[in-house]
Amino acid sequence: MGRQSLTDPPHLGEQSGREDSRASSLRNPYEDSQYEIQSTLAADSPRNSSYSSLPPPQNGQSPSQSDSTLTGSSKRASRPLSSTGPSPLANEITSEKPSRNPFDSDAELASVSPRVIDPEKVDKDEVLPERQTGPKPGIFRRMYLRMRRVYSPIEEPLLILPTGPTDEEKVCYLKTNRIVLYIFGVFSFLSLSAGMWLFALSAKFFIWYGVFTAFLNLYLIISYFVGIIGKDWDYAAHVRRVEEHQITDKNAPTVDIYLPCCAEPLEILRNTYKHIARLDWPSDKLRVYVMDDGDMAEVKELAESYGFIYLVRDDRPRLRKAGNLRWTFARTEGEFFAIFDADFCPRPDFLKELMVEHLDDEKTAIVQSPQFFRTTSDQTWVEQGAGATQELFYRVVQTNRDRWGASICVGSNALYRRAALVEVGGTAEIGFSEDVHTGFGAVDRGWKVKYVPLCLATGICPNSPRAFFSQQMRWARGSTTLLTTKHFWVSNLTLMQKICYLCGLLYYSAVSLNIFLSPIPGILLLWLRPEWFRYWNLAFAIPSIIYGLILFRYWAKAEYGLNVQHIMVVQSYAYLTSIKDRLFGVELLWAASGDKKAHKSNKFRNMRILAWIWALLVFGGMVSAVTWRLAHGFPWYHPLPLIIINVYNLYLANRFLLCNW
Repeated sequence: MGRQSLTDPPHLGEQSGREDSRASSLRNPYEDSQYEIQSTLAADSPRNSSYSSLPPPQNGQSPSQSDSTLTGSSKRASRPLSSTGPSPLANEITSEKPSRNPFDSDAELASVSPRVIDPEKVDKDEVLPERQTGPKPGIFRRMYLRMRRVYSPIEEPLLILPTGPTDEEKVCYLKTNRIVLYIFGVFSFLSLSAGMWLFALSAKFFIWYGVFTAFLNLYLIISYFVGIIGKDWDYAAHVRRVEEHQITDKNAPTVDIYLPCCAEPLEILRNTYKHIARLDWPSDKLRVYVMDDGDMAEVKELAESYGFIYLVRDDRPRLRKAGNLRWTFARTEGEFFAIFDADFCPRPDFLKELMVEHLDDEKTAIVQSPQFFRTTSDQTWVEQGAGATQELFYRVVQTNRDRWGASICVGSNALYRRAALVEVGGTAEIGFSEDVHTGFGAVDRGWKVKYVPLCLATGICPNSPRAFFSQQMRWARGSTTLLTTKHFWVSNLTLMQKICYLCGLLYYSAVSLNIFLSPIPGILLLWLRPEWFRYWNLAFAIPSIIYGLILFRYWAKAEYGLNVQHIMVVQSYAYLTSIKDRLFGVELLWAASGDKKAHKSNKFRNMRILAWIWALLVFGGMVSAVTWRLAHGFPWYHPLPLIIINVYNLYLANRFLLCNW
């Protein structure tokens, strides 16, 4: 059956905002060493007419004289470095052994600078440079160019800088329409489970399959349970809170903006800083900090041109992004702070929309908003698939979990209360997925993490299979690390909160298992129990196929096409890598990315080799079984559905198998 159909109900696992996504990572170089942001393509969007360009906040100058000293004038004094003990999770990382294979580390390769288009400077009717091609090429030339764009691009894709969400995009996640998803999802789950159990019980030598079927059933039951008893976010109540907590120049709390960066293209940083400068907040209550782990003079000049405070820490690259955030936390003093990855562009009303949730409840530590990505036909197939896969998590899953206080922090696009993190020295002291651990730690200490499904900032997705693979691998590692520690199970989280977190680990495990479990029943049944093999067995899988290919397409706001199915194959093997590394205690290695760096990882190569081996085994097993049975008089129409499904699955996997970029 199709890859989407087995384990893709509306209950995705933790999508830690490292990137990359914390795609996140969603999406920044600290946690997504594969994320070649310089070649990323974001969709164009008409400029929101409601935006008004605000003058850059007068934050004073901060030309850092040394890597360890915050200098320059500021209306708010700097905090001294806090003396705090290590996080309980810090030992979890030091206990992991680094890979002994030197080829497991990322090798840096030269990369060209991006070709950039700023949507705010381009007429909507203007033809983009990559489309000004002159005479139309012939059909074979067009086929060749299309194949090259998919499997081995000749040049870097055009980088279209993101703009903040429009008024329509801002509220597009409010209506989850989850009832339709869950009703049809439960029906497809029951149908598919019945088929899997019938296979497992059809012979004694198939009993082992029942163990994995039981695990998948457990995951789906828990996930659907959490989803069905969830509820939509109360937007009307949020509007009332906005009216009750009118923010003025006098009563506005002080806010710090953290902008960590590390060798990203200046074009991307300039675009982000332009949007940051438009934030609607009293200038004397706002400080913007550019935290440059790349220590680039160009970034310093750019930051100071906007009146932002430029910082370079003296302990680079300790703990990567988390180390940068903790170092800056100790030297700033705002009552609240927001974090934006290098490519995220917020709306002017970002702070005011999230601040009211803090003001309404003093026990709120973090207010998280979605990581929003546009999908258009101008993007690479990876961007289209990666962007669309995020919608389910931010539109449905996070909203459901918010009812139980179990929404996860994804780092970027969130507003943090300083008082909630002072006792631990800032964000979690861990080298990856610090966002998930920060949110968990806050809840464990008695604080709240709230989720507001208003799209308030737009980011850029990874544009290559390799970059997306790395991002997803790190996302999965955040949950697998957290839930495999004793500290999680003895924490102060409620039972329902722990179940919500558990769904993430179960999801990653189920998707990984599905690589191997999905194609087995049909082939083994045809080989060993042909009397049970009939064409109508396909009926067990039809609801799941419809669910993944048709229902989601009509439900999603993003373009939910076959590229989503292609990207889910990459996603599955990334999750498998993360779980494997966790089981064997292999430490995640890291290298900064930027406009002059690209990354090659043998983890991606090794998983492609495994995918090739498995694809050959499955396809070979199917061909040999069908040939043998037909040669002995078996009706041809009975194995026909098996052939169609395996060919379709091979088609979905072909881009992961053949793309090495």
